[in-house]
Amino acid sequence: MNDDHLTLGFPKTPEEAEERFPRFEHVDPLHEVPPALLNSGDIYDYARITGMIWPFDTSERRVEKKLKSASYEIDFLGEVYFFDDNKGKHDVLEIRPNVPFTLPKNSIAFVFLATKFRLPDYIALRFNLKITHVHRGLLLGTGPLVDPGFVGRLLIPLHNLTSKDYTIIGGEGLIWVEFTKLSGHNHWDSDARQPARDYAHFPPTKRNMTAQQYFNRASEGTPAISSIPVEIGSIKKWVTRLTWSGVIGGIAFLFGLLLPTWSLISDAGKNVVDSGKVLSSYQLTVDELKEKVETLEAKLTSLQQAARAPNNPQPQHPQTGDPRPAADKKKKQ
Repeated sequence: MNDDHLTLGFPKTPEEAEERFPRFEHVDPLHEVPPALLNSGDIYDYARITGMIWPFDTSERRVEKKLKSASYEIDFLGEVYFFDDNKGKHDVLEIRPNVPFTLPKNSIAFVFLATKFRLPDYIALRFNLKITHVHRGLLLGTGPLVDPGFVGRLLIPLHNLTSKDYTIIGGEGLIWVEFTKLSGHNHWDSDARQPARDYAHFPPTKRNMTAQQYFNRASEGTPAISSIPVEIGSIKKWVTRLTWSGVIGGIAFLFGLLLPTWSLISDAGKNVVDSGKVLSSYQLTVDELKEKVETLEAKLTSLQQAARAPNNPQPQHPQTGDPRPAADKKKKQ
């Protein structure tokens, strides 16, 4: 191949990009670029020469904003497929520049991006949600590998699993795409080694698929919806079906459970009070016995002391303890 392709400018129309792609689909115009994740300069040149990204914003201000070191920003433009709760059915909305779109909380929408990709046999693509949206709680289905040879628009799911509606402005950056060059193959590089197996081409039937064809292949013709609103709706319907008789019955049921419990607690409390009274009467009896024991111990101590005392010449009266008169003693003798 001569080097006239190096001076090619960006395609000016989608038709020109369509016409240019077959020229480089199987021929690498930048064969000196090694197999690797493409840097911003190589992304720019491959998009310029092969038309692999359409449209590609070529204004200097926009290029500076949309090209990172190893990725390119794709705008939120195209059509959005979603389930409209107000209509009770699936709907589609075209996203235009500067027009907001609100993704309801706990919902999923599918964006059919306006940007069209034409990947040569030697370049693969991956994409991820712009980090600003990630930090705000929006989720993107894990960006799969888009195989070399793919031609068409991407259909990507957006998940808003937060508790608030999420608004995106048409034309705002949505995803970052990165491009990887495959290892050499003699299908597009005559200097590459001869492999044991021929190159596996992208199936032509999977090119330029419509959004409806994606849905037909993946979900029986209709976009998937979040299960969260469905479950919430079921609960609301169940609640609204409750009648006053049902509420009263529920109260009676609860009362029937609580009454035996309350009776049991009341009986237990009464038993505790009665037990307290019995213990109090026992305490009084113990106190009286203790007092009598102390009196007997005092008398016993007094008798023991008297028994240990020396002989007294004046015997004491057996009852009063007074000394007996001497005359009584003589008279007795």
